[in-house]
Amino acid sequence: MEATTLQQEHTAGRVQVIDVRSGNEWRAGHIAGAEHLPLAEIEGGQIPGSTATGGVPVLVCQSGVRAAKAQLLLKARGIEAEVLEGGMNAWVAAGLPQEQEEGRHGISLMRQVQLIIGSMNLLSLGLGIVHSPWWLAIPLFTSLGLLVAGITGTCGLALLLARMPWNR
Repeated sequence: MEATTLQQEHTAGRVQVIDVRSGNEWRAGHIAGAEHLPLAEIEGGQIPGSTATGGVPVLVCQSGVRAAKAQLLLKARGIEAEVLEGGMNAWVAAGLPQEQEEGRHGISLMRQVQLIIGSMNLLSLGLGIVHSPWWLAIPLFTSLGLLVAGITGTCGLALLLARMPWNR
């Protein structure tokens, strides 16, 4: 579903928006009236409470990848849901309004991934130069992980970080 269509359907009460992003991402900006149900909780078996209202669930994440994964998980449980094409990136690009929580929002999942991988690579490169070339295996594996994430649209480290307490 496109962003402008979602806004019209949501305003008319025909859909229920379910945001599957992490807590930090949710607090930084979300669609007004959306239900927050992180992907990790859906993976754990939780089902959106909004399905009882009869509104069609529309899943939202940052780009659409996590929402598509949540859609598959819900479909396996007999719940049909749609996905906001392009996620919140498309919503913001269309100039549509979003709500923000007051206070600190933390660091987004992708920035956390970038900080961790960048730190690991710098440290292991230094250790590889000074101590042992075996340390150079770490940047090799992190680079392969980034390559797989780019190809598949799913980042294993981001999924792991989403389960951490500070991202709930």
